[in-house]
Amino acid sequence: MKTTVKYVVLKSKDYQLGTVLFEDEIDASHLYFDEIPSVIRFQNLDFKVKSKELVRKQIFDDFEESQTILVKVIAVNE
Repeated sequence: MKTTVKYVVLKSKDYQLGTVLFEDEIDASHLYFDEIPSVIRFQNLDFKVKSKELVRKQIFDDFEESQTILVKVIAVNE
């Protein structure tokens, strides 16, 4: 299913609160939400996942399914 994953910073000295680190559009299964690791590495910095939110949308006329995952992270090792 079409999956959009957005990583948002909650706390970091290098990024402002609410900054989107990056966004991925991938084709993933409905199980992908549970497969997101607890630590994300981006631009040589480690970010710990604080929370994840999942929104699924299904359009019956077009048989289209999509999900959006919002991952909120804080910087570690600063």
